[in-house]
Amino acid sequence: MATISALRLLVAAIVLAITTAFLRLLYIFSTIQPHRNPHVKYPKTTPSHMVIVLGSGGHTAEMMSLMRDVDPRRYKHRTYIVSSGDGFSSSKAFEIEKRIQTKYTATGIRITTSGEDDPVTGVWDIKVVPRARKIHQPLYTAPFSSLWCLVGCLRVLCETARESKVSPGAFPDIILTNGPATAVIVALAAMLLKYIGVAPLWTMKTIYVESWARVKTLSLSGKILLSLRVCDRFIVQWEALSKAINGGTGRKRVEWGGFLVE
Repeated sequence: MATISALRLLVAAIVLAITTAFLRLLYIFSTIQPHRNPHVKYPKTTPSHMVIVLGSGGHTAEMMSLMRDVDPRRYKHRTYIVSSGDGFSSSKAFEIEKRIQTKYTATGIRITTSGEDDPVTGVWDIKVVPRARKIHQPLYTAPFSSLWCLVGCLRVLCETARESKVSPGAFPDIILTNGPATAVIVALAAMLLKYIGVAPLWTMKTIYVESWARVKTLSLSGKILLSLRVCDRFIVQWEALSKAINGGTGRKRVEWGGFLVE
């Protein structure tokens, strides 16, 4: 009888744990839609911390265009996440900063370097995470490298909170990405930190902008992020793609407002 009672207690504990975990997940998902999120206080007038995920090649080129109108006085801390070995994106981060800082500083003023704080344009820095999948890497090894990338993203997001110049100890306000493989891992890492209660639910709101090149179908990153519902805003740049995804049901799964890149 004692064995049966112990077994029943074990089964009950497992069921309770699974139910609690499932309800927690549902609650997290319910806060992802901004208009239904009671934890988000709009408008936010205080300085913010933005994380920008840079891919290689075309992704970084488009991100440079997306960042052209960012006000560094509003987003006082800007953190760029790049994959290991991607020197191209690291160099482009400086170019992005040069472009947005020159709008708010006098002619001839030196552009700040990574980690250097400025009273007008704030501070920016670069964080490196393991690459989720290398070019020509066998698919069967991708889950292992992606897991290692996830660990790196968790570490980096926690580091950004500790090093925040906006509010020390506070997680970033926004994560902006446009589709590199690392973007999926960063979004999942942010979701995981919220799920386990390390990060508040109102932080790290993820904005995904699909590539301009995706006219009729989503990229693989876009398909994964949309199916997982981990993005607070999912933006496409072609009306036809928006109609194909949203359909005629009236359910707005993605947003469309014209071209965001030049």
